[in-house]
Amino acid sequence: MTTYRPDRRLLLRTGMLAGLGLALAGCETLQDIPAMFERRSPPLAGDRRPVFPEGVPGIDRSIQQPANSPIGAAPPPAEPPPAAAPARGR
Repeated sequence: MTTYRPDRRLLLRTGMLAGLGLALAGCETLQDIPAMFERRSPPLAGDRRPVFPEGVPGIDRSIQQPANSPIGAAPPPAEPPPAAAPARGR
């Protein structure tokens, strides 16, 4: 007769879920959970100036780029296909 041996991964998952459940049960409210992970540091001293005041070098702003195109903009008109060459008869 063979004995049943539970899968180690199943035991690990069950243990992790039980531990998570116990950890959450210890919280008074679930609103405190995001505050546990925040680490706020004071902002650095100094004045704030733009890095590229005249615009990013190498980017032509007169050409609409896909990344900065407005949402819902109509695509540019398609060029008509080139005229087909006349067929040669034999």
